Amino acid sequence: MVDGPRRAAGALWYPLAAGAIVGAIALMAITSVPLGVFWDDGVYLIGAKSIATGAGYRFLHLPGAPPAVHFPPLWPALLAVVWKLSPSFPENAVALKMVNPVLMAIGGALACLYGIRRLAMPPVAAAITAVIFAAALPVVVMGGVLFSEPFFFTILMAALMLADAACDEGGWRRALYAGVAVGVLTLERSIGITLLPALVIALFIARRKREAAVAAAATVATLAPWQLWIALHTHDLAAPLRGSYGPYFDWVLGMYRERGPAFVFFISRMNLLWLMHGLGVTLFPLGPRAIRPLLVTLMFVVTAIAVIRARRRATTALLFVLFYFAVVFAWPYTPDRFMWAIWPLLGMLLASGTVECWRIGAEHHAVPSVRATAALACALGVFAVGGHAQYSWHGASRHWWDSAARTNADLMLPVADWINTHTAPGDVVAVDGEPFIYLHTWRTVVPVHILSPDEYFAGTPFERATADLRSLIAMGHPQYAVFSAAARERDVAPMLDGRNGTPKLEWIEALPGGGAAFRVVHSQ
Repeated sequence: MVDGPRRAAGALWYPLAAGAIVGAIALMAITSVPLGVFWDDGVYLIGAKSIATGAGYRFLHLPGAPPAVHFPPLWPALLAVVWKLSPSFPENAVALKMVNPVLMAIGGALACLYGIRRLAMPPVAAAITAVIFAAALPVVVMGGVLFSEPFFFTILMAALMLADAACDEGGWRRALYAGVAVGVLTLERSIGITLLPALVIALFIARRKREAAVAAAATVATLAPWQLWIALHTHDLAAPLRGSYGPYFDWVLGMYRERGPAFVFFISRMNLLWLMHGLGVTLFPLGPRAIRPLLVTLMFVVTAIAVIRARRRATTALLFVLFYFAVVFAWPYTPDRFMWAIWPLLGMLLASGTVECWRIGAEHHAVPSVRATAALACALGVFAVGGHAQYSWHGASRHWWDSAARTNADLMLPVADWINTHTAPGDVVAVDGEPFIYLHTWRTVVPVHILSPDEYFAGTPFERATADLRSLIAMGHPQYAVFSAAARERDVAPMLDGRNGTPKLEWIEALPGGGAAFRVVHSQ
């Protein structure tokens, strides 16, 4: 009578061990690189400071500190707790950098547990897979800065478990909890809303229509305050700021209105090619480059086997992946960040397919051709999982996890140093990398670039970059414009010559590393 509980308790050691290893790897990857080097993490941190200091949820770094409507508030709110406990920046950077490793450990443990309980994987295989994919190099890169992906994945796994309970056991309370979990996930990253149709359909498949209605209503109620905030405050942003700081949905919808629904096929093709390339590099680093597309395609087949075998045990998760990538493929942005956000779950599906291929081949009634095919698919899955481990090891040995952050910091620190030395605390400065500059100078900043969907396809044309810079400087009225060596706007600065009543940029000096500082002369 005690064998079952003992076996269940023993199986819990595998998720705990996997989570501990993932957390340890993430902690070892923490570096001294300043926070805010990737724009996103800087904006998150500014939102955290705003909440922690009682200013509400605002873009404190922009002129007038307008309400923040770009990123959902849950991740900044979590960082705000740390900021409140340790309010001195940058001295609190160590405490802030500890958050993601802890979340990665929890997410890795939950992924392992999900592999064991829902995907019927052997505990050892689930634990190894969780470590390889939850501590993969791209995921560790995101965990080393204040990106929101580790928090998103941790909430996702908890939400999937609540969704499974609602489907398996029913009851309005379980459906309510699952629906609220979907709302919480969406408040962390907007793409979390793709879990809602997955949950509703899974409940319908389980013949739980009442629970589906309760879950949908709970999600809507959870999201209503945030959606009301967006509706009330989007227009508080000056028009030139809305491309970079307004809701994403508005400018993506505008793009499709302008170019028509057929344009989605063009974007989907680009994203699919990008995804195939990324998977080929990270899963098959040891294979010949020419056959990587074939290997990735065959890997999809192995994963499909897991989907077929687990369709009744993990319905919500499988539907979620389907809806999630439907949005990713239609989104005008490189798909890698989206993929890494759920990478441990995708790794579990790949490894589960490998295990299922082994089981199919081992069935006593399997004919030789089936055994041979299953063995080949199993070998491919093992090769992919092992290849990904080798890719992460190879990258870790070369410090890839912080190379991009250090490069960005090296570009932006000379700009921050010049501003701290040559400007007064009340000055407004137009800069690239404006969240980083604000955090390290406390100057009000104006961006020099307007984000648009076209950048993903062909970059920003010179004329458009000039017009954007002119409109942003006219809007923010800065005293100085300082560009890093990476800013393309440095090249268009001479076009702002003061003609026709427009602002003029007067050269001051070159910065170390190739940046440049200008004085802004506004027309009277």
